[in-house]
Amino acid sequence: MVEIGSLGKTIGVKVDVDTDEGMKHGVPVLLDLFHKYGIKASFFVPMGKDHTGRTVKRVFTRKGFLKKAGRVGVISTYGIKTLMYGLLLPGPVIGKKNGALFRRIMAEGHETGIHGLDHVYWHDRIKEMDTRRTEKELDQAFTAYRDLAGIPPLSFAAPGWMINSHALEYFDDHGIVYSSDTRGSSPFYPIFKGYRSRTLQVPSTLPTLDEMVGIAGTDQASLTGHFLSLLTPGLNILTVHTELEGRRWTGVLESFIQNTLTQGFHYKRLIDIARELKEKSEIPACGMEYGHIEGRAGEVTLQRGP
Repeated sequence: MVEIGSLGKTIGVKVDVDTDEGMKHGVPVLLDLFHKYGIKASFFVPMGKDHTGRTVKRVFTRKGFLKKAGRVGVISTYGIKTLMYGLLLPGPVIGKKNGALFRRIMAEGHETGIHGLDHVYWHDRIKEMDTRRTEKELDQAFTAYRDLAGIPPLSFAAPGWMINSHALEYFDDHGIVYSSDTRGSSPFYPIFKGYRSRTLQVPSTLPTLDEMVGIAGTDQASLTGHFLSLLTPGLNILTVHTELEGRRWTGVLESFIQNTLTQGFHYKRLIDIARELKEKSEIPACGMEYGHIEGRAGEVTLQRGP
């Protein structure tokens, strides 16, 4: 376990934008919520097209996908139009289409990072992608981010918590301060498929709401209580989704924030957590592996130890 020092009772909120609708409608809701409580978060946005409709093939390739979709309510969460992107409708370029909103995130003091290029393609293919294909995806995503933000990217969060060793090597060579591509217990330097990375890995330590709906409860009180029960007195990384907490489940996140502030937790952007850890802490190297977690269909990349 990392010696966290001044990061006791800390929560980092990692906001994943997966769709154009989530960017357009969910991000403003979350920005207003964070402003209300004086919280700074880390937003990760896909730099390419919204191809959410192509997830339909997961019905045939992922055990438990239909069950999870039923628990969460796919249509109410994503909307019919989004489920047509990449099938019957051309997918909008999420970051570029919402450039003003992206710059608002930055102007309000939040961190912005890259959540892949094509979220669906990365999530479904990254495990088998070779060096050349991985670098092509990342080159396009990094260029799009620089064009949008006016600065080089410093952080990356893998869609679906799926990563490969080629991407880790790319991060080492392109100035990334940290990436958040895994599910685990504490920050570490990754060793994966024989490659030892110099880029800090900041894993999501808590489950996501879509994993827990229908398992830990279906109402605000039970879901909030469950997430509160999982907090440690050290560093906690919570991933929220603009399509869920930014829409019908905002109340769960607000209740969670209210309770944690009352309990003495404080919030930091992941980039600030990473820099503080790198300056003050002894950070271990840990292995990674593909595996499964409760409530999620398909694989994710998991931290092994410490």
